[in-house]
Amino acid sequence: MVRKNRRNVTLDSSVLISYVISKKNDSVVKKVVTKSTTDDRLMLTDIIADECIAYTDKPRANVFKDIMWKRLKELCPHIIEVRPMPSAEELQRKYKIRDLKDVKILYSVEMTNSVILVTYDDDFFDGVEGVNAKIVKPVDYLYEAEDDERDN
Repeated sequence: MVRKNRRNVTLDSSVLISYVISKKNDSVVKKVVTKSTTDDRLMLTDIIADECIAYTDKPRANVFKDIMWKRLKELCPHIIEVRPMPSAEELQRKYKIRDLKDVKILYSVEMTNSVILVTYDDDFFDGVEGVNAKIVKPVDYLYEAEDDERDN
């Protein structure tokens, strides 16, 4: 189902990394990314792109930096610059989130006016403040249209 009004959607870096390293074309994460780029509007910021690129420096990373960058640019040719950003501590107070590193994602959501954040990270489900976005797991985002249709 293609929406008339495409929504701004942010995918957490963990979702994007899973997409890039996934070998299965029919995986949930592949379908989620497809939905975010066809039915909705994927909002990829420089902050989230940098987190994905940083993953490639980890000892067990199974993707090279140039491949990660290429795949991100294929998904979103115009990566949105949202820097400079306030201090992480200031944003942590604003969003009321426990994990300091998660403030970057929430800041990206806020700066891109995203109405949905798709994430695997349970920290985002502990009562985040200061962001007007629905926070959902990948499978919930993928099947939300079917749930909406059943409700009507």
